[in-house]
Amino acid sequence: MKKSLLLLLGLFLIVSGCGKKVESVKISGWEKFSDPLLKISFTHPAGWHLEQEGHKIAYYSSMDVVNKFTQYAVEGKDGSRIIVNTQKVLPMPTLQQCVDSLKMDLTNMGFDVAAAEAKTLADLPASQLAFSGALDAKNKIQGVQTIAVRDSMVFTVRYEGFNQSFADCKAALDSAIASLTLPSAKVKDADPSIPAAEMEPFENQLLKIMRPANFEANTPQPKAPSEFSLDLTGYRKDSGIRIDVIPAKGLSQDKVLEQNAKFFKSTSRGEATISGMQIPYLNYSVARDISSRVYFIVKNDKWYRCIMNYYTPMRATYLPVFEKMMSSLTIK
Repeated sequence: MKKSLLLLLGLFLIVSGCGKKVESVKISGWEKFSDPLLKISFTHPAGWHLEQEGHKIAYYSSMDVVNKFTQYAVEGKDGSRIIVNTQKVLPMPTLQQCVDSLKMDLTNMGFDVAAAEAKTLADLPASQLAFSGALDAKNKIQGVQTIAVRDSMVFTVRYEGFNQSFADCKAALDSAIASLTLPSAKVKDADPSIPAAEMEPFENQLLKIMRPANFEANTPQPKAPSEFSLDLTGYRKDSGIRIDVIPAKGLSQDKVLEQNAKFFKSTSRGEATISGMQIPYLNYSVARDISSRVYFIVKNDKWYRCIMNYYTPMRATYLPVFEKMMSSLTIK
């Protein structure tokens, strides 16, 4: 190294004697760390000592080596550690900025840093830096740190080991990375005016109809001659379906259409299959940028007047959903 870690770390380093005994560090099994609040989990060597500070989870091969890593000391038996850390950083840095910052920090500490390698961390594009440095003529520390970025969060997995323990416990890094789960990506704020894909039912003794999960089903006090009224609306109150149940008084569906069509200045007509019947409807408009449609359904001597309104500039969004809602309507 261009600069000795012994000089950079000063009083934190303790020079050991010449007759240091090398002890091998072995992995005897595996355990799983899981934190439902942090939404992080990974596999680590069984029996390793845990030190956790908030979002920083560190496992040491033994409690004895915690201070050894804190001071990067040469005194004491060798060991390894694995650290999984998440940190919110605003404004969100790029992955390359994170790599450059880490490389600078490691270099300033006196480590030799290898070129970054492309990796994957919990399905995220990541970069990995390997680093090493000599504490003295007989003691060396090696490490690997992997970084990924998402949603203003920087995720890192760092593995370090003194001397032979680095190679002895390298499986700790491989296992942690292979098993790592991180918080799911945040869903960008959805446009509240767009009907949800998930559908939910409204049902009573008269009818059943499906509606988007983000639509409300309200039953206002009906106005005569209606016996029942239902409003299905979402974020935009000018876009929804209104159903009024009115006594048909013996009139057929054709007769109801004939008597009421004059109240709707239709621009076109059509038919739809609803509740197993061919149902006529009229398209019309009574307000700027609002398109409307009325369905005439007669069953059990009741007229189900179904009026659909939607914001015309969002026709491609609303019309297919509202037609799907009407096709789901079952008259009891």
